[in-house]
Amino acid sequence: MDKKLLKTLKKLYHYSNGVYDRERQVTLYQVDTLTAAEQELLQVHNWNVNDIVQIEHDVIIDKLIALQQNESLSWRTITDAFIAGVGGSYPRGISTLASYHMMIHTTPHIYEQAERFLMCKICGFSHNDNGWENISWIRYAIHLGNYYGGTSRGAYVDLYEIVHLLEKTPITPTADDITIFNQLLISLDEATDDESPGKYEKRLTSNKLIKGTPGIRRGILQSLALVGVLPNQKLSLSPNHWTKVEDLHLAGLQLNNTNGRSDLEMPWAGWRGNHGVDWTHAKQIFGYAIQHKS
Repeated sequence: MDKKLLKTLKKLYHYSNGVYDRERQVTLYQVDTLTAAEQELLQVHNWNVNDIVQIEHDVIIDKLIALQQNESLSWRTITDAFIAGVGGSYPRGISTLASYHMMIHTTPHIYEQAERFLMCKICGFSHNDNGWENISWIRYAIHLGNYYGGTSRGAYVDLYEIVHLLEKTPITPTADDITIFNQLLISLDEATDDESPGKYEKRLTSNKLIKGTPGIRRGILQSLALVGVLPNQKLSLSPNHWTKVEDLHLAGLQLNNTNGRSDLEMPWAGWRGNHGVDWTHAKQIFGYAIQHKS
């Protein structure tokens, strides 16, 4: 994203610039607090400041299914964006891997309440999602490198924008992006048998391999775990099939690192150093970019 635009968006979507709309229960952001030049920049980039839509389970599912026919989306275009996100040249790509995995495996279904959670057992659509949403803010958060691909709402917002972006310019990872991506996988594969997700995250932070916040690094690892590149001790995940979100949450309850103050979630929470990397899945998904020889 253009640096000047990103700087403007950070100013626009600052919490102090929001006004709560009680009727629709969403936050709207004020354009008149920006300078004339900043407002013009938003217009040049066709940025919709307050894109307010009604989020409904069946509508979101239908939209994800419709995207399955979009020729702009493929494992190659998505993994290119993800690798560029990992490497730092395109942070917006980080969320796309999990979003695409959800989209290609979405099938028609009604909202089915999970037994122990207030969400759809199949896709994880929260009962709180029925209502209005300012999806412009979600787009902004995704551009920062934040992970939204684990929910049907996030996948919908993520992929509909990435399709539009791909129509304009292909997303191609740099040589440095590819190198960093491979270094990440190797560092995971070389973990000691008893290394936990928390310990690995500290190691990843200290070696300064991945730019950005701890949340960005967590989103990358969660994405790789969701498609089975990083195996876990509870469920067998794969890019070839979908695992119900309820099953992920139930498995998480069996772990001792998802409770209390911890914000770790399955499937990344279920990884341990002895699991390393599933190179078969890694090579299946990322193909040309994998430099590991085994």
